[in-house]
Amino acid sequence: MAPITYLMGTDAQTTGNPFFALAKTYFQQKNPDGTIVDAPAAVQTLEGVFKHLNSLGKLQTRINLVSHASGFGALNGAVTDDLRAKGQIFIEIDDLKTALANKVPTPLGPAIVSPKTCVVIYGCDVGRSAEFLTLLSGLFGNPGELLAPRRMAVFVPDPGGVKYRQARTWTLTRPKLLPTGTSDTVWKPVRDQFVADASMKFGRFVGNTGDMLAQDHLTAMITAAALHATTKLGPTFFLEETVPILPAPGQTAEEAAQSINTATNGDPVTPPSSLDQVDDSTVVTTIGPADTSPVDAQKTAFRINIVILGQILDREVVLTQPPDYQSCCSSKGLAPSPGPKASSAGDGGTGGSVDGDPLQTATQLLLAGGVSQTDIDALLASVPTGDATEDIDTDAPAAVPVDGDTVMDMPPEEFA
Repeated sequence: MAPITYLMGTDAQTTGNPFFALAKTYFQQKNPDGTIVDAPAAVQTLEGVFKHLNSLGKLQTRINLVSHASGFGALNGAVTDDLRAKGQIFIEIDDLKTALANKVPTPLGPAIVSPKTCVVIYGCDVGRSAEFLTLLSGLFGNPGELLAPRRMAVFVPDPGGVKYRQARTWTLTRPKLLPTGTSDTVWKPVRDQFVADASMKFGRFVGNTGDMLAQDHLTAMITAAALHATTKLGPTFFLEETVPILPAPGQTAEEAAQSINTATNGDPVTPPSSLDQVDDSTVVTTIGPADTSPVDAQKTAFRINIVILGQILDREVVLTQPPDYQSCCSSKGLAPSPGPKASSAGDGGTGGSVDGDPLQTATQLLLAGGVSQTDIDALLASVPTGDATEDIDTDAPAAVPVDGDTVMDMPPEEFA
């Protein structure tokens, strides 16, 4: 069956970022027989996606979600139509937890997704959050595989049409907004300070790269990326995201800023083994109360400013494995046997379902950490499973192959 692609947002005219327009052209060229569903009312909802899929009433092999996203665990869109009407424009981890707990929207059933279904996200670095992927996979009804990017993604105009590419990035929290325009006089001190701070932050992780001059080479790499970068998208560029701090009832803006939970853009991460890996894909950025800044002199509101330096990698994107994409496998076809059945409900046994099985959870975390499915299959093959007295088949089903792809998405104008 031809893939179906959902655009989770629309292009804001004020940003000059044609992300969704380029994505639509890309998928029209790549899958001329496929279906593309535009986002209604500025952002699409997961409820809207599920309603459309259920209306088709067909088992899907490939579902694409095109969306702005964030490595801090957020995806452009809203969970339900009601939340969209209330102003939700990003789906975060807590939103997915609430949706699963309340079963609103109802997760997709076996008539729509199966162990042969693959859900692919085309959006910036949300694949760094294993928790987000696991929750989203559960809401989609546990398809065979859910794939999401670990790097920033961009659709790039090309003489032959549109290319999907990724960008390596270096992230810092900053107290001030980026300058406007392209004047080197204005940008030079900003670039110089960013290079100095990024070299110090990321330089702490170059020890295992085997490069005797790793610190110098890292500084040179970041300097070259920042040399001509402005907020205009190009081979290199700066991007700013803001995280607004919303006070709870009875809180002042300052109290709210000091009470926020910390968050990271990596869950988990794989330590760098080469200098080319010393970037956001292996070095976590943590944000918390110390990173908040007042929006105005009166301190009526606070936010966190995140500045990202990006450098587009002009190579094909590999969806099936890190470093480009993260895989979350929830299918029973990719899971170990559930083992002995519980003798009665509530007795602490594993039961007949893999949904709560600790070995299945460990399998997903290994995949999220970059371990290949082949290595995991070899490990699982050596583990005794099932209970011979109950005639449980201990042969693990073969992994479901996933079609290759070469595509990509554009960074969000704003985190939330």
